Amino acid sequence: SSGKSSVLEALSGVALSRGSGIVTRCPLELKLKKVHNTQEWKGKITYLEIMQELNGPSEVEQEIRKAQDAMAGEGVGISHELISLEISSPNVPDLTLVDLPGIARVAVGSQPQDIGKQIITLIKKYIHKQQTINLVVVPSNVDIATTEALKMAKEVDPNGERTLGILTKPDLVDKGTERDVTDIVRNLSVPLRKGYMIVKCRGQQDIHDNLSLASAIQKERQFFEEHEYIRVLFEEGKATIPFLAERLTQELIEHINKSLPTLENQIEEKLQLANNRLQKCGKGVPESVEDQMPFLVDKLKLFNQNIINSVHGE
Repeated sequence: SSGKSSVLEALSGVALSRGSGIVTRCPLELKLKKVHNTQEWKGKITYLEIMQELNGPSEVEQEIRKAQDAMAGEGVGISHELISLEISSPNVPDLTLVDLPGIARVAVGSQPQDIGKQIITLIKKYIHKQQTINLVVVPSNVDIATTEALKMAKEVDPNGERTLGILTKPDLVDKGTERDVTDIVRNLSVPLRKGYMIVKCRGQQDIHDNLSLASAIQKERQFFEEHEYIRVLFEEGKATIPFLAERLTQELIEHINKSLPTLENQIEEKLQLANNRLQKCGKGVPESVEDQMPFLVDKLKLFNQNIINSVHGE
């Protein structure tokens, strides 16, 4: 309930599962691709052995729930299996994000007693990867310095090179603490190398009122423009979903450029290892019939020699 799924919902333009408790029960990979010269929306969801085309944004939430039930069972359990959702639209940024279950400590109802441990293990599986940028999503009315999410991010990224803080629900900030929030977003209180952004997504009342995602973006901008204290963050480009989308796209480009040398070295090492193993297999079978018989005879001689060596204990 920190607002993770709401942030993804606003970035992607499609309604995702949301609410209290554990709503995200499987890792959800959200692949967004911006298309040009067309207004057509395309979607595809993939999980287990199932791949299904989606006819419109309104189908996404129901299909994600169906996928989660298929992999984690109907209820409140979780699964490490991945759901992949691909969206092509002129109204989305070029981004790939993964939504993970929120941190929970106490089992509720029919949840397994070790649900907290399961979730921590699942989260660490993704956030330790050097190729990822970790987004720590925390409500604005919570002390971010004491949150488990930030603690986990610092464990795998002590220098803060891959961590970006995102504050949500600024309308819930207690009167008199607004300056504390601006200090955090300005990276003055709990510094992160990549800093912070702040957004205001659709609330439950907005959904009941059938407020569209596009209208929610306008309402968010109006909120920040008119806020006495937080307005300055909008003016600095550190507030609203559009600014966040722009920032994430830029961060992704920079991170890819920074990671490329390491990836190239890893590819070279694996290629060399594969070539070494291939050379041990010897030359392949000749294509001509004339050369195939001598090749077979050589292989039989080598096989016989290996047997003789084994008999003599060599």
